[in-house]
Amino acid sequence: MKSRYLFGFLYSVILTIIPFVSLILKNQIALLILIVCGILQIIVHFIYFLNFNLYLRNKWYLISILFTLIIIIILITGSIWIMYHI
Repeated sequence: MKSRYLFGFLYSVILTIIPFVSLILKNQIALLILIVCGILQIIVHFIYFLNFNLYLRNKWYLISILFTLIIIIILITGSIWIMYHI
């Protein structure tokens, strides 16, 4: 069980270092690397730290995560829309 958290921690550290290095090197695709590493970091946290899998008997976990993602998408797109029209 502790090795699972250790692997999650190592993946998180690696996925944090990669965007910093790409921004220091001023790579042309640094923004894409930053976005991909951020999405992968979210997936790593779900799998290793929140113990999320799609085979849960209780589907309320999946429903609550989907609801949270919908709220986050609404907040982000709403903020971008408001900033664009100011």
